[in-house]
Amino acid sequence: MLKQITVSSVVAAGIAVAASLPVHAAAEPLIDKEFGELDGTSQYDLQDYVEELQLLDQGTIEVQFTYEAGSFMSLFSLSNSSMPDDHFHLYLSPSTIGFENRHSGSGDIHLSADGFNFEETYVHTLALSVGETYTMYLNGEEILLDEDTESAFLSRIENPDSAYLGKTERSSGNEYELDGRLASFRLYDEAMNAEELEQLTAETAHDSLETEMPDDALLTDPMSLYYPGFMDSNNYRIPALFETQNGTLLAGIDRRVNHGGDSPNDIHAVVRRSFDHGQTWEDDGIVINAYPDEASNIDLAFTEDTTQDRVFALVDGFPHGAGLMGGFGNNAYRGTGFTEIDGESYMFLIDEDDQMYTIREEGYVYDEAGNQTDYRVDEQRNLYEQGERIDHIFSATTPLVPFKTSYLELYYSDDEGENWSGPMDLNPETKEDWMIFLGVGPGNGIQLEEGEHEGRIVFPVYFLNEHNRQASAVIYSDDGGETWERGESPNENRLLDSGDRLNERDFTESAHEITEAQVVELPNGQLQLYMRNYSGFAQMAVSNDGGETWEETVETVEELTAPYSQMSVIRYDGKIDGQEALIFSSANDSSQRINGAVRVGLLNESTDESGYDIDWAYEQQVKSGHYGYSSLATLDDGNIGLFYEGTPNTEMDFIRFNQEFLTWERYNDPPHLTAMDMSIPKKTPPPYTAGETVTVHTHFDQPAFALHTTQLKGSIADQEVILELRDVKDNKAIWTFELPEEVSPGRQHFQLQEDQELKVYNSYGRHVESVPSQSDAIVVKPKRSSR
Repeated sequence: MLKQITVSSVVAAGIAVAASLPVHAAAEPLIDKEFGELDGTSQYDLQDYVEELQLLDQGTIEVQFTYEAGSFMSLFSLSNSSMPDDHFHLYLSPSTIGFENRHSGSGDIHLSADGFNFEETYVHTLALSVGETYTMYLNGEEILLDEDTESAFLSRIENPDSAYLGKTERSSGNEYELDGRLASFRLYDEAMNAEELEQLTAETAHDSLETEMPDDALLTDPMSLYYPGFMDSNNYRIPALFETQNGTLLAGIDRRVNHGGDSPNDIHAVVRRSFDHGQTWEDDGIVINAYPDEASNIDLAFTEDTTQDRVFALVDGFPHGAGLMGGFGNNAYRGTGFTEIDGESYMFLIDEDDQMYTIREEGYVYDEAGNQTDYRVDEQRNLYEQGERIDHIFSATTPLVPFKTSYLELYYSDDEGENWSGPMDLNPETKEDWMIFLGVGPGNGIQLEEGEHEGRIVFPVYFLNEHNRQASAVIYSDDGGETWERGESPNENRLLDSGDRLNERDFTESAHEITEAQVVELPNGQLQLYMRNYSGFAQMAVSNDGGETWEETVETVEELTAPYSQMSVIRYDGKIDGQEALIFSSANDSSQRINGAVRVGLLNESTDESGYDIDWAYEQQVKSGHYGYSSLATLDDGNIGLFYEGTPNTEMDFIRFNQEFLTWERYNDPPHLTAMDMSIPKKTPPPYTAGETVTVHTHFDQPAFALHTTQLKGSIADQEVILELRDVKDNKAIWTFELPEEVSPGRQHFQLQEDQELKVYNSYGRHVESVPSQSDAIVVKPKRSSR
């Protein structure tokens, strides 16, 4: 279903413009591969055509295919396989169609259209015409028209030696293999016009199956809360959404000043507020903290201690030049940045002579001998000498340098997010010396409302172990945020299918990594931690003691498709279908950050009283195309807010919706293909002779397509025959069988065998599930006797 189209291009200079010639309606393809030859494969070798292809400076490509899964995949390519980037290929991804014409000497041409949602099993027809312009049609609709980019086609590839359907041969090894099926392929040596492209591709046009949204359902248009130019920054990432008990809605973000990447970078923690549940927002954002130079605050999470109306913001802090980008351990080192003296932990600093200093009570700085110096550091890490501010200890120029590692920092606000205090350093209480990194699971924390740990504040975190493998956990406070502890990771003593157990500190396999997470409390006080991982689905762990320990198994929740990306989950403040519910948000693809979906999990008490069985009963797509990190919040007006990355690092969007939207039966089922009748065309002259080929037509109620060779069974005069599929055109399939020698002369009845699956498909990928019993008659003449 086409939701939105954008076109991007990367153009190399100095490319000759090819002339475009009109193509005739009866143009013959240079290459013509049908289902019978492709036979439903995902790769097909076109090596025999390389010499002809490399001469083309214009042309038209038509390919019919189905998409099943995967990321960046070639449909057609011409390449120099000895080079990493000398190739032309027409490609698709789960949300994008485009082509690259890459030349190591003169640069790349790259044009694409995005905003697609390729339903699995659907049959699609794509056509690309390259002449004076670049024009691309999909399923009868124009998706790309570029009249500005200098034109070049296959002749631009230098010394090609490989041509393929379904992959690109290249020396780097990544061949972009297609995960799907090829139904047909044609390549013409002339550029077709728009009318011809529409005719080529229209047969697989899909009618919308979407029903009308109920009158009481709410889904607002996206509102960009952060965008290039707002708050003097062009880049933003990592949304965090939270509504206080007084109804103030906070939308926090990383303001990434220099570029959109992670630390090291100049990144500030900022927030924007709404006082009407997200309908309108304050004009300006509020800075929670902004360190100088390339020091950073990255990855926010909010929660509230409702007993004191105090909102907490947990965030990672890095001194100048520190961070995880550039490889684990290259820009951040193992340790806490604190040292213990007389049972107390103090942040230490190093001067240019490698002398150590410690920041002690009231910020006074002491030297290694334990003498108080003229230095002092305030709560915001400003550095003073003899009472005069001279620098900031996280800056590039500070004379006293902190240890280059991650710092887990806690800020708080007692006035609904208008002013913020902090940071409070949590490393001494929560980080181990063997950790390079202990950081926030961005989004939200929670305050527990049930059981013996009622009132506990819980934030999800994750860390790097001794082998730089990631593991989720939570930190918690039972005294209103004054002191904190880290619970064990679900990977501590985790039971694997093999029977082996893990240790959080020293496990080594990436398949066992669990990273950024979000936590929810169930009605019985049980906690569930939903964790980013490499499986293609959310993984979930259960705690029965407020996050201190976790049950020994980690569940892969296969109803929750998700790529390797952060996800959001909340407990809904209300009931859906009369039941307690969880709301879950993530990209709805196993490998790509695309097509954001929100799902509803209904809580059913398990029969063994151990907790809850969750029925993930509803799912709605809320964003096609790119969908990165997200954060959900239940709003006081009964609606749900969602703050998400609508682009990789520029526009951060907010929407509201309600449970009537979530439970909307949005789509009708795709129509099935129905076989209407069967006939044998009249033969001239009419009699058949044993051994002759008989042609049979089956007619359908809509256009039909074949993806591979297939057969049907029939009988004539009690002799079984096998029908081979020869062609599918419009609403008709053409079959043939050989008339058996045993068939007697005279009028004989031919009949299809009942209840066969007919592997011919409509454009939705639905095939005929059962062939009705049908018959026709032919006249068989005696076989001429030989003398």
